[in-house]
Amino acid sequence: MYSLEPTVRVSLAGEQTITHTDLECEFVSRTNRPSADSARSRVHRLECSVEWPPGHVAAYLIPGDEPILVDAGMAGEQGRDELFEGLRSHGVDPKAIDHLLLTHPHTDHAGQVQPLRERGNPTVHAPGQTRDRFERDLETVEMATRRNLHEAGVDERYIPNSLERLLDAHRSHRDCLPLEAVDNWIEDETPVTIGDRTFDPIYTPGHHAPHYCYATTLGEERVVFAGDMAIEPFRAIALHVNFDDGVRDGISAYLEALERLERHSFDRVYPGHGPVHDRFDAVVDRSITDLETQLEACLEVLEQADDALTATDVALEQTDSVRERARKMPEIVGSLATLEREGRVRSSLEEGVRYHEREYEHDEYEDEHEHV
Repeated sequence: MYSLEPTVRVSLAGEQTITHTDLECEFVSRTNRPSADSARSRVHRLECSVEWPPGHVAAYLIPGDEPILVDAGMAGEQGRDELFEGLRSHGVDPKAIDHLLLTHPHTDHAGQVQPLRERGNPTVHAPGQTRDRFERDLETVEMATRRNLHEAGVDERYIPNSLERLLDAHRSHRDCLPLEAVDNWIEDETPVTIGDRTFDPIYTPGHHAPHYCYATTLGEERVVFAGDMAIEPFRAIALHVNFDDGVRDGISAYLEALERLERHSFDRVYPGHGPVHDRFDAVVDRSITDLETQLEACLEVLEQADDALTATDVALEQTDSVRERARKMPEIVGSLATLEREGRVRSSLEEGVRYHEREYEHDEYEDEHEHV
């Protein structure tokens, strides 16, 4: 049984680190590669090592007259060697990949786009929102990130280091997926034909703003290549845009994405982390519950406070370390903004810093204070 609340950290490259004793002991070696006689053997799972638990990221090879690779493994030489060895183990030369379909442009999912293009000529399909964000110059991103860190109440002494870490993440994503590498931008949920297969894109921001899941039919099964959504042992953190403009939208976008997924039904999920599984409905429901719990936790902190709080103040109440606060800050900023949209929190800006306090209906306020 997996805990629903593993600790997730973000590396300097912007990648997720999932730390959980049960996860490491029970899950790190689970590959879920189907047996040769399985109906699922038409999909081959290829794993690249990552330095954080669960120890791997998965890409998926769909063989055929025009081989399709869903996601492109971890960046770096080791990731390249592991991905290419995995392809060759299934009789596919890396240069023979005809189509590369990306769920999102994080470096553990788009890490080998360029090496694959150097060896062959794959048609690269990627979320159109990637283009929209990568076209912004980094100076603009830096200014927005600095402003949003200040608005969240981050101590001015710590902003330079935080800013550089976040900009490093933006740079690494752009290095892995240059805009000129993409042949086909997936702009919406219109079905797309790739090779001899039709995929139904499902827009699923929250973990990352340019994120799609891809549904298709394999044999008699309706399946989804889920990237960093619908992961069985944990919910991927709501990085969304890191601290760029849009950070306040992350939780609302995540909830909307999960509600969008709820409208679908799948026999099997091929996720970017964790085992292949058939618990789509339960995992989506758990992720919604987890985000709702995060909202309630932020609300509880505000209810117990004597004064209005910044997002950093809320993070200090919810976390025990600097690293954990850095991980949770985008989620807390997004949670507070969602609570404000729901009318449960109000906020005000003072010299560019946003302060939050509980918003009460009149009767609710009277009930809360009747014994004071």
